[in-house]
Amino acid sequence: MPGRKGDKANNSRRGPLPADLGALGPYIDSFDLVLRVNDKAPRTRKIYGDAARWFAGWLILAGMRQWSDVGRDELRQFFLHLQELGYRKGYRNNIGRSLQAFFKWLADEEQLPNPFDLVKPPPAPKLGEELKPIVESESLRLLVKDAEAGRDFQSRRDAVLLRLFACTGCRLAEITNLKVGDLDLKDRTALVTGKGNKQRRVKFDYKCALALDRYLRKRAEHPAASLPALWFGTRRREPMTESGVRRAIVRRAQRLGLKVHPHMFRHTFSHNWLDQGGAEGDLMELNGWDSPQMLSHYGRSARGARARRAYDRVNVMGDV
Repeated sequence: MPGRKGDKANNSRRGPLPADLGALGPYIDSFDLVLRVNDKAPRTRKIYGDAARWFAGWLILAGMRQWSDVGRDELRQFFLHLQELGYRKGYRNNIGRSLQAFFKWLADEEQLPNPFDLVKPPPAPKLGEELKPIVESESLRLLVKDAEAGRDFQSRRDAVLLRLFACTGCRLAEITNLKVGDLDLKDRTALVTGKGNKQRRVKFDYKCALALDRYLRKRAEHPAASLPALWFGTRRREPMTESGVRRAIVRRAQRLGLKVHPHMFRHTFSHNWLDQGGAEGDLMELNGWDSPQMLSHYGRSARGARARRAYDRVNVMGDV
């Protein structure tokens, strides 16, 4: 549907969505307040709020102005809309579960029928159903080489971001929220805070330690250097957000005609670890996983690569 006057432009597949959510917006703000009170992680709040705002914008373009007007048909049409836009099963499931949480709160808060009593969120992909995209070694080499060719603040920052994502497999939020005090360059470790506010120490390699050292020298000259946060933008005197770090990675990749986003490095790290014979238990510890099911989720591509290499060692045709 065409956007309305005053709509905020959106460069993603979502298309233009209204900036003003009218009467729908205050309920999303109230939901976020409840999430804060319940001590939900910032990442969780962002995911839930983003899904609710997206759906609200879609509803406004469809001519709906009240949450009480939403039924199972509107949810089904929205989920079909996501599918037609080409979003993967896992992403559609995340959006559906986020909206499910919002409508559960709304139904309890306003004594309204919950449309999710009549419809389920889009199903999640089965473990191992979808091959996770990885960053090929040559693409990673080009990305790092391009960033390390510069000596300015942004180049030094991007270079170490790329190396940290690649050699630790950490999540976007874990890297973004790092503080200078979380680093130990001599031991080559970083203290990260993962899902559920669980902390763990991750290791990085010597080249990453050198890149961090170079960046810290440039960071010391930044106007916001007195703040504890590790990452800053080139213009603002405040810490980078997750979206800012994501943009830095995507922008660096686009310079070389590549499609790369931060979470691809987590898939790549897990793939390379298993492909090189790393122990599964060690990978669970490094990635902060509690369930061994995640090994199947992330490890399918590595199993396939090992099997294809084994093919040349096995004479399946015999002497034929």
